[in-house]
Amino acid sequence: MNDNTADGQALTEIQMAAAAAPAPTVVVAPTLNDAAQQACEDTVRILAEAVANRGVAHLALTGGSGGVALADSLAPLIVAQPEQLRHAIHLWFGDERFVPAGDPERNDLLASPLIAAGVPESQVHRLAAPQDVSGLDEATARMIHELEAAGLASGGFDVVHVGLGPDAHVCSLFPGHPAALAVGAPAVAVRSSPKPPAQRYSLTFETLQRAGRIMVVAGGEGKAEAVRRGLGAPDVVRAPASCCRGRETTWYLDEPASAGHSAVRRP
Repeated sequence: MNDNTADGQALTEIQMAAAAAPAPTVVVAPTLNDAAQQACEDTVRILAEAVANRGVAHLALTGGSGGVALADSLAPLIVAQPEQLRHAIHLWFGDERFVPAGDPERNDLLASPLIAAGVPESQVHRLAAPQDVSGLDEATARMIHELEAAGLASGGFDVVHVGLGPDAHVCSLFPGHPAALAVGAPAVAVRSSPKPPAQRYSLTFETLQRAGRIMVVAGGEGKAEAVRRGLGAPDVVRAPASCCRGRETTWYLDEPASAGHSAVRRP
């Protein structure tokens, strides 16, 4: 099988899975912070249900402006929960930049307020930094092993927080980039990213599509076109966000990002 045939099959699989998933629900709030607050209230409810049912909950965080808003809103909600719940949460990352530990570019810095709120540091699953491994492949392989050991390669996250790029990328799965077509593994090493830094790690669409709840959070008029494309027909090449659909999917938008979208449910 040549690369073109394999890519064609992967494209078909990803888009068919997205098309078969339930249509996203859209929630519109006045501001990005309001949208993030609603997403976090839903997140805590879902995590509490997971802990009650299985004794553990798995949440994947995101970066960017949406990730900052989510982390700020989630921490006070987590700290108000019983210790049993706080100690049962595992934190992961939908994508990560392959840069040194502590670098401001790293998404895992957003876990800090959640650790302060009571999530154990030992349950924060960080991508290995360049100084600790031979390269991006080893760092990705280590994370794949952790995902598989936790049952997340097949069972799915309870909640995945997802930011939205103006080009309709999600995680580090960019329009037209070969990493967006990765199948057969829960995560992928991303090279030559069109957005710096060039080397990254990302969950794959196979993993995202198994999630119990995908929460896409976006704000600002500059995201309105990406929202339109992301809520349209699945097109992994032109609008990767359109294929980011789990067993349930909710988009939490502010007013400017939702402009012109007709199928919105206002809280």
